[in-house]
Amino acid sequence: MERILCGICNNKIKNIFCLENMPIKLSCCENNYEFKYNNLSFSQCLECKTIQLDKLILLEELYSNSHNYSSIGKVWENYFNLFCNSIKDIIINKNILEIGDPSGKIANKSLEYKKWYIIEPNKNKDILFNDNIEFIEGFFDNNFYTSIKIDIIIHSHLFEHIYEPNLFLKKCYEILEENGEMFFGVPNMEYIGLKEISPFLGIFFEHTIFLNKENIIWLLEYNGFNIINVIDYENHSILFHVKKSNKKKENDISIYNYNDLFFSTLDNYYNFINRCNNIIENTNLNIYVFGASYNTQFLFTLGLKQEKISGILDNSKEKESKYLYGYNLIIYNPKIIIDNECIIILKNGYYCNEIKEQLLQINKDIVIIN
Repeated sequence: MERILCGICNNKIKNIFCLENMPIKLSCCENNYEFKYNNLSFSQCLECKTIQLDKLILLEELYSNSHNYSSIGKVWENYFNLFCNSIKDIIINKNILEIGDPSGKIANKSLEYKKWYIIEPNKNKDILFNDNIEFIEGFFDNNFYTSIKIDIIIHSHLFEHIYEPNLFLKKCYEILEENGEMFFGVPNMEYIGLKEISPFLGIFFEHTIFLNKENIIWLLEYNGFNIINVIDYENHSILFHVKKSNKKKENDISIYNYNDLFFSTLDNYYNFINRCNNIIENTNLNIYVFGASYNTQFLFTLGLKQEKISGILDNSKEKESKYLYGYNLIIYNPKIIIDNECIIILKNGYYCNEIKEQLLQINKDIVIIN
């Protein structure tokens, strides 16, 4: 699939960079079978300056299995507590449509709603749901239809996955009742870029457009939603509460040009990988990379040597003893480093401080490269 025009403002885009042979999926596998790779090809809009992918993976292939069953750690726990506390008053006796959550993390924490529908292609069949939660198996797209009165739409860390945000918001607008509301959360991609937490401003095969407050608010108002509230959760996420309106704003859009930051962050990642490779070449210690995530896939694709890596560490029980998609490396529980003289490469995005503290509590003698 190709993105010919800007996913935000529908103007022309121009290619600026291509990273070859990136694993196409962010998932963990029982077997190290024949993985698929493709090029991460980045373009920038000539009008609004938004950086985005111009080559896209078919959704049916990209999300053929889910990796969003659980979220680990205090950062995520506090995020979901904030999300649920923020919606508790607006969902009372309402019909809720949630888009894209296989495990019903928000629905199971919420009370007093009338009915909660979840549209999702990969339901977690190991989780029990109450009778007021109903799954609709499938994708939320232009073919989705419901005769149910929908008062509120909810989604969490989904909007950044949407290939065509204007069509998505038009569909949300269409199925909401008059004066219906929407509440959703997205990662703070601007912070990811400014603090160089991940290369490419946090864009990869699943997050295909750089989204920040500027262009999200523009998209919402352009598609007929009034902004009720915007909540910053630390520097991790941004929560939006909006309401369906009869008036649509059609203002010109222009956001800050992140082109220089895009390339300076890439240079810094190359420098980090070179430092890691020099250490790898001159040690006989076991070496692990923390995080069965796209951050680790980026490290390998950008040149981190795999030959001397002993495995990948991750806190998710669901990932243990599996392979990170794209690599012949097994995922281990971090407790494997107890009494294990080793080096850990830690470049796991926003969560590095939390993870570093955890690892040093397990074994204070490890060496961490971050």
